Amino acid sequence: MIYSHDIPKGGKLYFGKSAKLKREIESVSAEVFENNDFDEIVTPYFSYHQLEALKSKDLIKLNDTHNRDLTLRGDSSIDVIRLVSKRLKSDSKKWFYIQPVFRYPSIEIHQIGAEILEGDLSEAIKLNKLLMDKLNLKPTIQISNINIIQIVKKLTNLSIEELKKENLEAFSKIDWLKKLSYIHSKKDLEDLSIYPDEIKNELLRIKNLIDKLNFDIVIAPLFYAEFNYYNGLFYRFFIKNSLLSMGGEYEFQNLKAVGFSLYTDNIIENKI
Repeated sequence: MIYSHDIPKGGKLYFGKSAKLKREIESVSAEVFENNDFDEIVTPYFSYHQLEALKSKDLIKLNDTHNRDLTLRGDSSIDVIRLVSKRLKSDSKKWFYIQPVFRYPSIEIHQIGAEILEGDLSEAIKLNKLLMDKLNLKPTIQISNINIIQIVKKLTNLSIEELKKENLEAFSKIDWLKKLSYIHSKKDLEDLSIYPDEIKNELLRIKNLIDKLNFDIVIAPLFYAEFNYYNGLFYRFFIKNSLLSMGGEYEFQNLKAVGFSLYTDNIIENKI
């Protein structure tokens, strides 16, 4: 039985303190973006192009009046880049949005995001850190490189599952892989001589990024996350097991960009 007050699993309801916090988080974020020369964009709830960002199983599918396939917006980044570059033909390189995305079967995710065309990831991380400071949050900041685990897979023939679980028996047989699994700080990147050149180059990219930042960073070279469009360095802000934001570098239709999203609901939970 469905009662008149029931909410579908995955739906969101804000009231009282949570509604006020949501409004404050969005207001503070908008002010920070505007002060840093970002333009705001609100994209349609419906999209023809979400398969470029997400797997089909994660999308809520619909049809338009011509019976063409479309979906509810499951991700904002690719739609923002496409609309800015192809439809608006804007010269502006910095955009932010405050809007929900939707995942199958009935999951509602409220986000605050930013995309910077031709941007440097350090710029995104510094802005993300500023937002956390304004919201009085002190998350752990973790930097990874999506290319490293793919290179390790190729060089060792270990499966992604084995690498995700950090199979210690397999790691102990390869000196450089064992050492790679112990990297956690910038100091651990001082001597890279043990690593194959492909791995060394990607670790140097992490080191060069950290050199541009002036706050504590945790390095996780073997952290694995599935992305349809992030293609290199990426990062996470989290408190305990709660993910507050995530961002990275990507390329879409020959346009290089960096972007990040704040997960509004997780931020609310950490402030209540």
